[in-house]
Amino acid sequence: MDAARTRRIAFFILHFVALVSALIWVHCDYVRQRSGVDLHAAYVVFAAACAYLLLRAYLVLGGKVSERWEYLWLSVDLLLITAGVYLTGRMGSDLALLYFWPLVTASVQRRPNLTLGVGAATAVLYAIVAAPDAIETGLVPRLIARLFVIAAATAVAVAYAVTEAARVEELTRLREQVALSDYRSRLSQEMHDGIQHYLVRIAARLNLARTFVDREPDKAARMAIDQALTVRQASDELRYLVRRLRSPVVEQQGFVGALQDHLTMFGERAGADVELQVEGTLRRLPPDVEQAAFRIIQEALTNAEKYASADRVEVRVTFGEDSLECVVADNGAGFDASEPRAEGGFGLAGMQERAASADGGLTVTSAPGGGTTVTFRAPFTAAREESKGYDKDPTADR
Repeated sequence: MDAARTRRIAFFILHFVALVSALIWVHCDYVRQRSGVDLHAAYVVFAAACAYLLLRAYLVLGGKVSERWEYLWLSVDLLLITAGVYLTGRMGSDLALLYFWPLVTASVQRRPNLTLGVGAATAVLYAIVAAPDAIETGLVPRLIARLFVIAAATAVAVAYAVTEAARVEELTRLREQVALSDYRSRLSQEMHDGIQHYLVRIAARLNLARTFVDREPDKAARMAIDQALTVRQASDELRYLVRRLRSPVVEQQGFVGALQDHLTMFGERAGADVELQVEGTLRRLPPDVEQAAFRIIQEALTNAEKYASADRVEVRVTFGEDSLECVVADNGAGFDASEPRAEGGFGLAGMQERAASADGGLTVTSAPGGGTTVTFRAPFTAAREESKGYDKDPTADR
């Protein structure tokens, strides 16, 4: 069982324990005397909460819903807490403390915008429930003080979410830098053990040929000409190493794994709802295809955040039998792709070049106010992979 699934199961167990504890709490004499709680209504709310929790656990743990359902879950949580506060005394209800649960949950997910939204919804719902009671009993100053506490707690939670998001982003950059340093070290070792071997051999043979130029010119010429094969071997290995130059994160985690991490960080940084759909049989692809796809998606996401101010982005990756298709669609401001300035301003030329480097194609569909869709397609047939040298070790002929 992976860590993410374990956390989700623990979360639902804690939810259920909180429900049972709340049901036991409303049976306490001091609660019933102070709030005059209607136990029949409490049972109805408890039953509805249990049914909701079971349905949510089934959908989430079964992977039947996407992350965008989280907004629905938070809304239902807040409404259930509000119902509990209303039934157990409104201004005098201790269940109001449960409002901090969804606030903390949103904060620890490092999502500042979501945390701010939960805090605002909490203040509004509590004011709706408690205001009539506060006005009737003359406790308006106390209500204002409690709303101030909610605002202060929201501010702290948002500050924590912002700080943690920045920290995780920095750690991610450091991790990539370390991975890049390690990759460069290994690449340097490969060049030292491979390319340098050929160059030293060529230099030694040419120096030897030079000693024969005066007395045995024919032999010297043959020795020099024989180095053509060694030069070709060195050239083949150099091309192989250049083709392997790609993101170290993609190399270590795989294309989809690196993409999932990047989308998570993007969603937290940009405050956008990001959905990833992977279709087809997941497998490793030729390095140039993975690299081009990863960088094109990165650039499309940057454009969605920087220029389009999108709050929702959908990324779909489809593994076909002999091709890869990546689609990035946002609901942002869009632009007129036919304008010359769009070509440079949105980095479309760079994405086109990356697509061409993988023998693929790129299409961009956009209109002012209509969002933007970037589609990248690239083939990876077995014949192409073999011709590119991905299945063949260039050192095998040594």
